Amino acid sequence: IRRGAAAGMVGGAMMAMFAMLAMWLDAPAETGFWTPINLIAHTLWRGAPLDYEFSVGALALGMVLHMMMAMALGAAVATIVGRVARLGTGLGSRVLTGVGLALMVWVVMEYIAWPLVDRAAADAFTTWIFAVSHVIFGMVTAATLYLLVNRRSPVTAKLAERTAA
Repeated sequence: IRRGAAAGMVGGAMMAMFAMLAMWLDAPAETGFWTPINLIAHTLWRGAPLDYEFSVGALALGMVLHMMMAMALGAAVATIVGRVARLGTGLGSRVLTGVGLALMVWVVMEYIAWPLVDRAAADAFTTWIFAVSHVIFGMVTAATLYLLVNRRSPVTAKLAERTAA
């Protein structure tokens, strides 16, 4: 679970970086670099901007919410990928499992959960960017888990010791 949470943080960070850059590069007039974080923050704080405007409050709240969700999903991915690891020991089967789980989460978030909680924020997030972000999360989280659990390089051994404590 701890390794999954740590891997989820890495996957969540990569997901956020991709979404922020993609929303900035794909920017129609109302979106930009800060838009994804603002939309996440808007889910709990309706005072957060729905566009590219920078807000310290939205940045803090959006990153905390995003990383908490990434850690929780990372722990779930670790549990499920651990079960699948018995079926296939390679990195590929684990990454495919992580991507599959992340895509299931995307479908629920895109079409059910987020629209029910905050329709304005859900509608403002570009669908393809939200989907690809989840694929990136699943790939990076599962690959990080594989490295933390299966590889004993000096770096991953040190990370494994810290997450086990």
